[in-house]
Amino acid sequence: MSKEEKNVRYSWHLLLIVAVFLFLYGIAVYDYIMTVSHNQTYFEYLRYNQVVIDYFTNYPPVPFVFWTINVFGGVVTLLLMLLKKEMAFFFSIITFVSMLLLDFVTFGFLNRWNVIGAKASTIDVLMLALTLGLCVYNYFLFKKSYK
Repeated sequence: MSKEEKNVRYSWHLLLIVAVFLFLYGIAVYDYIMTVSHNQTYFEYLRYNQVVIDYFTNYPPVPFVFWTINVFGGVVTLLLMLLKKEMAFFFSIITFVSMLLLDFVTFGFLNRWNVIGAKASTIDVLMLALTLGLCVYNYFLFKKSYK
């Protein structure tokens, strides 16, 4: 048994956090796939107008890379947490930083708040805060591994 496996036990809070974030990132993966595939039915279900559809249809490469890292980095983080690997902490940091950069670029330069609206933008900011919380949780979860 490796050093990191000895220090991290499955606890109710680890499983609860993974379950909650798996639900949230599951939604994010679904949204990512539907949006990247330009699924018209999905856009209609969300009541996106043509401005929002054009926003995602013409998404620049740099925010797209941040978005991809954010969505799939979060899922990898959760899997690593379940496997009790300290790399989960580093993946959670990468996920948070990519989300932070995505929000900075899209809110700062691509008018995201006005295009997608206050509700969706608030959810994005909330997810940023929750992902920061996941980073902090992983730090404390694996801090014994760093000594």
